[in-house]
Amino acid sequence: MIEEFHYTLPWRASSPHPGAHASSQQGGAEEFAGLMPFASNPNPRHLDVRASLTDPFGQLAVRRFRQRSQIAVWVLADLSASMGYQGKASKPERLARFSAAAAWSAFRHGDRFGFIGADEQLREELFVPLRLHKGGVPGLYETLCGFSCVGQQTRGLLRATERLGKQRALVFLVSDFHFSLDHLDELLATLSRHDVVPIVLWDTAEYESLPGWGLALIEDPETGERRRLFMRPQLRQKFLESFDERREALTRVFRQRGRSPFFMPDRFNADALTRYFLAGL
Repeated sequence: MIEEFHYTLPWRASSPHPGAHASSQQGGAEEFAGLMPFASNPNPRHLDVRASLTDPFGQLAVRRFRQRSQIAVWVLADLSASMGYQGKASKPERLARFSAAAAWSAFRHGDRFGFIGADEQLREELFVPLRLHKGGVPGLYETLCGFSCVGQQTRGLLRATERLGKQRALVFLVSDFHFSLDHLDELLATLSRHDVVPIVLWDTAEYESLPGWGLALIEDPETGERRRLFMRPQLRQKFLESFDERREALTRVFRQRGRSPFFMPDRFNADALTRYFLAGL
């Protein structure tokens, strides 16, 4: 079953198309936005009798309203090799589950949805164009589950941002973020006009399942480089501390750009993501 989560925005949508979000567009009768002279908006239905009778200059006043508008919702996904990791859970399956939930949730909010995936290049075979997808995108889950993440870079994400358009959108940036912070800063700079929600896919098996003693084969999926290490408690603790430091670094970088990251260890929890939005993170 496809899960659903609810999202809220700290900004006003600018789309002229009606939807569920607070908007800067005038119209409708959902949100009172003050009074204005009747001559500026000659709509008898919005005439404010009380304000008109008490106006010292005898001018008629009408109520002004803002409509509620739809937005664009994008999933921008890292499909490099590290995203193919399978430990306690499968990263591709969690990406697929989240993306299907985002498409369904966007439909339920009356919003347009699109999906872009990239490694060192754009993966055109996975591209889902931005539009109102009635019923979500049912085939997206199976398509992503069957995709092999083998790319060794994420530079394609920079090209992907060019397809997001100029109008502000809600962008779910999904990755394990196992790349340099310099590259992350460059990527976030290209996304500065949008509301970026970082979804961090980690697997606890990446760092908690290391043995206390014995030989361990460590592989960097991005480069394919392998190292055989003799694990001992002190070295294992260093691995754990490095992930804690990485969590703090990612949190700091994303908060500077406006939002805290949403960490998704081992499984996707739609209710937890709803609470993330309600808490205004």
